[in-house]
Amino acid sequence: MFLCELVYGGVFRVANFPKEHVLPMLFIECPRLLFPFARQIVADATRNGGFPPLLVDPIDFAQMFQKRMAEEQARAKVQQPAN
Repeated sequence: MFLCELVYGGVFRVANFPKEHVLPMLFIECPRLLFPFARQIVADATRNGGFPPLLVDPIDFAQMFQKRMAEEQARAKVQQPAN
């Protein structure tokens, strides 16, 4: 067993996007650009440490975003007072 922890980030300038497209850009497209590099760093670090390379499965950020938005909408409906 081993533990591999990675803190990885990017700086993105989001300009000239309609307001309704900003959240999908930040939660889908930005992670989609960063993930392959983070995945490669983890694989290289584990391999260079003498372990088999840890190949992190691809992540569907669009599906994760849609699921989160659906959960937030359901939570908002539950929290609304009944009229």
